[in-house]
Amino acid sequence: MMKKVFSLMIAFLLITSSLLSTASIVEAAPKKQNSAIMGVSALTPQQMADYVKKKNPRDVRLAKTSVEDLAKLFVIIGAKEGVRGDVAFAQALKETGYFRYGGDVLPKQHNYSGIGTTGNGVKGHFFRSPQQGVTAQIQHLKAYASNDALNTKQVDPRFHLVKRGSAKTWPSLHQKWAMQPKGNYGTEILSIYQEMSKTPKRVAKAKR
Repeated sequence: MMKKVFSLMIAFLLITSSLLSTASIVEAAPKKQNSAIMGVSALTPQQMADYVKKKNPRDVRLAKTSVEDLAKLFVIIGAKEGVRGDVAFAQALKETGYFRYGGDVLPKQHNYSGIGTTGNGVKGHFFRSPQQGVTAQIQHLKAYASNDALNTKQVDPRFHLVKRGSAKTWPSLHQKWAMQPKGNYGTEILSIYQEMSKTPKRVAKAKR
């Protein structure tokens, strides 16, 4: 009888040890990065703004808006169309050099993603306001990533030129949104997003 009890205890310990070992492997396994364009923002506007100020503390050249307010627009408008607004913001950082600009597009264009630019001095589209510029970018992303109708009034001037649903992930935008010769356009956007996601969360101070 004692031998039987002892054998059962050993078996129980072995099973428990095996389960704990498996659990530790699952917990240690890195989470696969979400590369989808459509989805919900995970970062707060304050996180996004803090990241920009860390990367570019003295040369933000935005027109008629602050980094904080622009980040809010990306999250809010992204949510309206089902696009990940925080990753779209990372796209804007890549396109503008963290809002330093210096390329063909000017800050006053409110064109945060190079819509309509082809290089060689071609400035692309001008938008009336930061809100319109963000909306156009979000709508253009939705054109690539989804076949669903827009939930906001169309302001993207190139929406009709996109093959709907032809690029559902950020890496698949390469050679579609941007024709950069090296690397992968979307993968580089995701790298910026990953770095930005490490910015500590904090509560924004209320304006007085």
